[in-house]
Amino acid sequence: MVVCFDSFLKKLLCAKLNIMKRYLNNLIILGLFGLFLAVSYLYIPPSATKLNQQINQSPLLSSDIDRINAVIEYGAYLADSLPENVPKLYFYWISKQRKLSDLRIRRAVGDIKKSQITPNELKIWSLLNMGVVIKTTNHTIAVDTANLPFSNAHNELVRNVDIFLITHMDNDHYDPALLKKALAQNKTVIVPENFFFDNNKPDNLINAPYGKAINIGTTTITAYQTDHRGDGNFNNPNAWYVIESDGFKLLHTGDGRTFKDKEVEKKLNGMKDFDILLANFQIHPFNIRDLNPKTVIPLHLYKFMSGKDLYQESTIETVQNTYQRYNKDLEGIKKVYLLPCESYDYR
Repeated sequence: MVVCFDSFLKKLLCAKLNIMKRYLNNLIILGLFGLFLAVSYLYIPPSATKLNQQINQSPLLSSDIDRINAVIEYGAYLADSLPENVPKLYFYWISKQRKLSDLRIRRAVGDIKKSQITPNELKIWSLLNMGVVIKTTNHTIAVDTANLPFSNAHNELVRNVDIFLITHMDNDHYDPALLKKALAQNKTVIVPENFFFDNNKPDNLINAPYGKAINIGTTTITAYQTDHRGDGNFNNPNAWYVIESDGFKLLHTGDGRTFKDKEVEKKLNGMKDFDILLANFQIHPFNIRDLNPKTVIPLHLYKFMSGKDLYQESTIETVQNTYQRYNKDLEGIKKVYLLPCESYDYR
């Protein structure tokens, strides 16, 4: 009986040891996998660092060979190994495109934080897609600054921006987590009429009635209703924004293209006093001609998060060629081509 009991204990002990061994092996495997994910996320390839530095050193608004090369190499870098359609989620974790974009956003946000703007000066940063930050003497305004997947780069904006505008609900324009942080820090968030995302309805969340000016300090914001990329659907909230701040007047188009009220289009075209048009690259040159801004900055460039198909339509070279074909119509309008996360000083 004693021998049998000892044998049973030995078997029980061996079974427990085997379970613990398997458990330990699983923990080691999970730990190694977690380490792999952390390294793959944090590792910045030297090619991204080098290209980022090259872009930063290239002379903006020139046809200098260094600038031309920087634009070409940036385009080729983002196009490399890009899938035809929207990339799978893991692509945003490990891709060099995401890592280069993250480097550039972090630099831009740091620049936004430290830049001091003098009277009669305006500075604009192009972030990703239609995202921009506009800084005047008294206000810092962000439009459509949605987060890059698996990145916290935009979160620093909350501390440095006092007005956030959202044109519509596409996730490359709208980040509810970011906006809730902004609301919690008592920043003003403006969305189009009938656009809802926070059931608490805080006082600093403003649903902008179409066509009615909203005054915030020395800034006036007016939203105008549009569809989305010419789809003719006016049921979903979508807007162009006229932004008047500290003596400057800008127009941001989001992804809007067609107006529900044709009188609105006539009204905007009749203003003829826009300092800067922040235009989706798909806005036709005839529309730019009719608005007649002093300066146009095409946005939604290098759409690598949408796959190669849309990406190829959105490079600076493609937009330059389009504008060149309508050169007579755009005569007298300054064209400013910014790589994502570059800035432009306007005086």
